[in-house]
Amino acid sequence: MHFLSPALLHLAWLALIPLALYLFRKRARRVSVSTLLFYRSLSREHQESAWLRKLKKWLSLTLSLLVIFLAVLALGRPSAHGTNNTPAAVVLVIDRSASMAAQDSQGRTCLNEAKKLLQQRLNALPDQVILSLITFDAKPHVLLSRSRNRRECLRLLAEIQPLPMESRPTNALTVSRRLAELEKGSQIWHVGDTAFTNTEGLTYAFFNVATTAPQNVGITGFQIRQAPMSRDRFEAFVKVSAAKSNSSTSTFQLEVSLAGRLAQLRELSLAPGISTTLILPLEGVRGQRLELLLKAPGDCLGWDNAVVTFLPQTRPIVVAWVAEKADPFTELAMTSMIEAGRIEILKGAPAAWPLKDKPDVYVFEGWLPEEWPTDRPIIALNPPQSSGPLQLQRLQEPGLPHDSVRDVAPDHPLLYRVSTSRLAITQTSILQLSGSLEPLWMAGTEPILVAGEVSGQRLVITAFSPSRSEQLALLPAFPLLLGNALYWCVENSEAVSELRPHHPGDLLSETGLIQWTEWDGNQFTETTGEASKGLFAIQQIGAWQSSDHRGTSILASTTETDLPSFNAESQAASALPNIKATSGVSDWPFVLLWMTLILLMLESWLFHQKAVF
Repeated sequence: MHFLSPALLHLAWLALIPLALYLFRKRARRVSVSTLLFYRSLSREHQESAWLRKLKKWLSLTLSLLVIFLAVLALGRPSAHGTNNTPAAVVLVIDRSASMAAQDSQGRTCLNEAKKLLQQRLNALPDQVILSLITFDAKPHVLLSRSRNRRECLRLLAEIQPLPMESRPTNALTVSRRLAELEKGSQIWHVGDTAFTNTEGLTYAFFNVATTAPQNVGITGFQIRQAPMSRDRFEAFVKVSAAKSNSSTSTFQLEVSLAGRLAQLRELSLAPGISTTLILPLEGVRGQRLELLLKAPGDCLGWDNAVVTFLPQTRPIVVAWVAEKADPFTELAMTSMIEAGRIEILKGAPAAWPLKDKPDVYVFEGWLPEEWPTDRPIIALNPPQSSGPLQLQRLQEPGLPHDSVRDVAPDHPLLYRVSTSRLAITQTSILQLSGSLEPLWMAGTEPILVAGEVSGQRLVITAFSPSRSEQLALLPAFPLLLGNALYWCVENSEAVSELRPHHPGDLLSETGLIQWTEWDGNQFTETTGEASKGLFAIQQIGAWQSSDHRGTSILASTTETDLPSFNAESQAASALPNIKATSGVSDWPFVLLWMTLILLMLESWLFHQKAVF
């Protein structure tokens, strides 16, 4: 037995008051009266022996002292030690990412089941157990740290709501581990749909609240861009995935609406664990609202079923094109993009290097600077010598012709809609790859097109001459390749900022009022938000616009769309022993208060009925 509020036990000194009143009682005084008849009659009715009168006095003192001591003990909150299974501290970790909003056949979400389970286990814990409460989505959030206030913990637990964010459990496990290490005998109770890994050295229990038979398909990838060689035309890349735990093939419809009107309707079927990609051609006015809505019968998660955005209003990409002698095919490809309003070109000779104006991307053709620039992405077309991270061996003129080209990474953004069939290439140099540069095209055994990042700088390198390559002038492969390369290089620049989708959890550098077209999992709603101190944290899915900028926020997470199913075997194996509070542990203060009340009523009855005072 110990006390949770021992500082209040000092109030036991109040027992000195009735003790002092008992010791310093007023003695009887002799008083003269006119007659004793009345007192004699009272004496006969209340005739008591001396020992009985002394017993009443001791009983009165004992009752008074007991009332004070019981009240002080109740204020001290006595608590007995728990059972052998009772932990000294418990760190509660609850997942509130998007997948926890998945509903079962009765409409119950995984998060509601998680809160219900934790509430039951919390009510079974003794009062002396130290509690910590952590929620996590993209980041961990410590709601309660090392407290015995169970009522506050239950209140905070009831207020937790799921958010449309991707789960990142690594940081949550780190925070949980640090809190558990502060108290010997701590346990970590994790409630979610996916268990932590690397829990060595921890007393860890995972309680699985995933749905038993989930059925879910969702949009796991989205990107919109302007068509490289067209005006007022756009292309939307959409990736749709089906959860591996689906019980059967999912048949769904994808509705594409532009400016409030249905523009396209696709009907697809996906087997469990399979993904498909769609390229949606769009034609409209910049700034029009685009909505993608996926409808699948029996779908249990709504946050990954919609995308809403605007047809982008971007400025042209500023390209610095430096060439010793411009290739006519390169000039033709550049001119077509200029006419479409996609790029602005700063063309110059090597003698003009370094340039005064800073572009979005450098294009070096047949020439490389001696000092490699690192402040912008670079496209090196048919480089003549090595420089910086680009190492090569030049072939003798006129180069090595190849009748065919092989795709090594056909899913790379540079090769989007670029066909290599009937493509003949004349190789001009042998590239030596280093760092994260990867080959995209191979001619024979040598790479002739590579791309990647070196020290955070994006590079695209070609080892062939367009004008010497047969059939290249007759095919759209090279203009498309060059346009894709420009967009890929400036993907993170301000020029195409409206083309980049954001995700819940990102921070926006905005001020003032922000208007949202929000997707709540069931429908689109119009809401507003206020950006204070120049920052705005995205916590919803939808399209936003401020006085200066606009953009979109999407879930697009394969992790959240791929809902896990409940596994009873792993649940039973990972759960801790049932925690049962010692009988009456949490009721001790109430028992003492009831005993105090009973003693007061007994003392009152004895005073009035038996003259005990």
